[in-house]
Amino acid sequence: MPEPLLMFLVFARLGLVSFGAGNLAEMERQLVDVHHWITAEQFLHGYTLGQFAPGPNVLAVYFYGYAHLGLLGGLCALAGFFVPSAVVAALCSRLWKKLGHHPWLRALRNALLPFGGGVLLAILLVLYQGAITGILPFVIAALAFVGLMRLKLNPAVVVLAGAVVGVVLGL
Repeated sequence: MPEPLLMFLVFARLGLVSFGAGNLAEMERQLVDVHHWITAEQFLHGYTLGQFAPGPNVLAVYFYGYAHLGLLGGLCALAGFFVPSAVVAALCSRLWKKLGHHPWLRALRNALLPFGGGVLLAILLVLYQGAITGILPFVIAALAFVGLMRLKLNPAVVVLAGAVVGVVLGL
């Protein structure tokens, strides 16, 4: 199968099974471990880049495709990730408008909440394994966590501060 088509299909599957950032662990597995299109370090760089733009990590998805196949790869990754899931979302929206009052749909929504918590833990593990490579990165991550959770700092400020510290310390 041609690489651009394979990339489109892989990202289409990732886009169709994602719930928020819930596909991050599977995306890392597919791109780094299964297809070897990028390294774990490139994955982490793409994720970090994706945090600078609002929305569904458009920059990260493009970066991952671009890192392997250049401009064509970036476009295939974007199209694969967003087009199929946008079609499904539009169809589901129409269906929800017709059937949203049924109790079984509310039960389904409530049943998915614990799933979301598990997915967030998986994402945390993936990011931890790629980013925390020693005591200094661990301390920086802990300080960022405290800044976000206890001090309620703006996430953009924390990300920029982390980038500056990383550059200064050569991480």
